[in-house]
Amino acid sequence: MRIKGMVLVAGKTYRITRVSPGRYDVTRILDDVLVGTFQVGPPLVVLEAHGVEESLVREIGRTAVQAAKTSWMGRVTTP
Repeated sequence: MRIKGMVLVAGKTYRITRVSPGRYDVTRILDDVLVGTFQVGPPLVVLEAHGVEESLVREIGRTAVQAAKTSWMGRVTTP
């Protein structure tokens, strides 16, 4: 696992951790809780959401891609 950085979404900070090529965990910094997992490259796919809406994990993933916190540097389209 490799920490790729932090992103701020909806007033909260999340840590983005690469767990395998193209797959990232999202951990809320406030309480150090895993809130989801996403996979990049087109399209961005939410694999898991824990205690939060899938749309929030998708927005965190989009923000991470746009902020270059992932290895994939493409366009993110939303369904």
